[in-house]
Amino acid sequence: LINSMDNEIGQNFLFYGSTKEIWDAAKETYSDNENTTEFFEIKCVLHDIRQGDLTVTQYYNTLSRYWQQLDIFEESDWECLGDHLKYRKIMEKERIVKFLVALNKNLDEVRGRIFSTKPLPSLQEAFSEVQSEESRKKVMMGGQGASTIPESSALMSRRTTFTNDKQRKGRPWCDHCRKPGHTKETCWKVHGTDWKPKNERDHDSRGFTITNHLSHPLNYTLLAKSKLIFSKAC
Repeated sequence: LINSMDNEIGQNFLFYGSTKEIWDAAKETYSDNENTTEFFEIKCVLHDIRQGDLTVTQYYNTLSRYWQQLDIFEESDWECLGDHLKYRKIMEKERIVKFLVALNKNLDEVRGRIFSTKPLPSLQEAFSEVQSEESRKKVMMGGQGASTIPESSALMSRRTTFTNDKQRKGRPWCDHCRKPGHTKETCWKVHGTDWKPKNERDHDSRGFTITNHLSHPLNYTLLAKSKLIFSKAC
C-alpha cells in the first residue's frame, strides 16, 4: 500500500502496524464522503442548470454526471432494504421532475404529456420520449425551411417582373439581353452583327425588284430615273 502512494503521502503511513490501520487513516484523511463543500456545490449546480443551448442528450448527460457524483456522497447503510428501494423511487421521481421542468419552452407539449402519465415513466423512458420529440421537431423545421425557398424565389420573380414592366413603359424592351431601346426581334445578340431589320431588307428587295422590272421592257429613261430615286433614298 505504501509503495503505491506518492512519496510525500506514503511517509505519513510508514509507522502504522497493520493494513487496516493504513486504510482507516487514509479514509479519514482523503475520503470525499464527508466533503460538505463539494456536496453543496453539486447541489447548487443541479438547482441552477437549464437546457438552454444544449441538445436534450447533452442536457440529460450533464444531469446524469452530477447525479452520479451526488450518489457517492449519499451512500448510507440501510437497515431495511425495502426502505432503501422506496427512497430510490422518491429520488428518481424528483430527478424526472428536474429533467422535465428545466427543458426549453418548445418541448412543453411532450413535457405535459409525460406529466399526465400515471404512474410516471422511468427517467430513461422520459428522456427517450423527449429526445424523440426533439428529433421530430428538427425534421419538421427542416421541411418548413425548405418550403420557404420557392416562396422567396417567387417573390424575387414578382419583383423582377414588376421592375421590367416599369422599365418597358415608354421604351422598347428586349426580353433576351434584358436591355431597353430595342426588342428581341431586333436584338443583335440573337441574330448576329451582320443581320439587318426586316424593314431594311424589304427596302433593299423593293429596290432590286423595281430595277429588274423596269429593265425588263428596256425602258432606259424610266430606269435611269428609278436609279436616281433609289440612290437618294439610300
